[in-house]
Amino acid sequence: MLLPLAQAGYEITGLDFSTQMLDRCRAKLEATPAEMRDRVSLVMGDMASFDLDRKFSAIFCSFNSFHHLRTVDDQLSCLESCHSQLAPQGMLVLDLFNPDPAPSSIKTESADGETILETKNGESCVDVVEWTEGRTVRRWMSSCVYNRPLQCNECEMTYEIGEADGSSIRVTETFPMRLMYRYELEHLLARCGFRMIGLYGDDDRSPFTDESVGMIAVAFRKD
Repeated sequence: MLLPLAQAGYEITGLDFSTQMLDRCRAKLEATPAEMRDRVSLVMGDMASFDLDRKFSAIFCSFNSFHHLRTVDDQLSCLESCHSQLAPQGMLVLDLFNPDPAPSSIKTESADGETILETKNGESCVDVVEWTEGRTVRRWMSSCVYNRPLQCNECEMTYEIGEADGSSIRVTETFPMRLMYRYELEHLLARCGFRMIGLYGDDDRSPFTDESVGMIAVAFRKD
């Protein structure tokens, strides 16, 4: 998201808690024209609480990252940080998913013993992505347990990296995804001084419905 916006001529600041992700972004920027690199600033920081000492016309929280804030205090702190660093009438966009607690039994097992979750219609959740230097990445959700008191999915994702020579390695990552419902989101935004003016089901601004995979909220800072 950062690179296309910079390419379009916008000055943009990227905030990330991972030094590895920031390094990957810097490596990609090295292949871009100097005038484009000059429009980009990269900052290591925590989205739950940050102060970049400037005002922005818009802040984007993309790729479901807001769901990784597990507590209401962290959610409020993030939204308050966004509010304090938006210019008057500045815009906040939250890219979320339409919440669906993990079903109680959607596990299947492949021929070689892999635990792979299925969607409710029985389709496999395995994704295959072409990577660099002839490599591919297979990824699937191997566990997803809904924690009702925390309103949180405890997820386990498995990645299989296939090398060009046919060898492969596997990496398993566990992470929480706190579910966020529509009216809960509206209340959080209102508590932090925002007015939600749009809710969409996808990046194409299609209406938010029960079938929507995404939940994209657009809000303005109230002054």
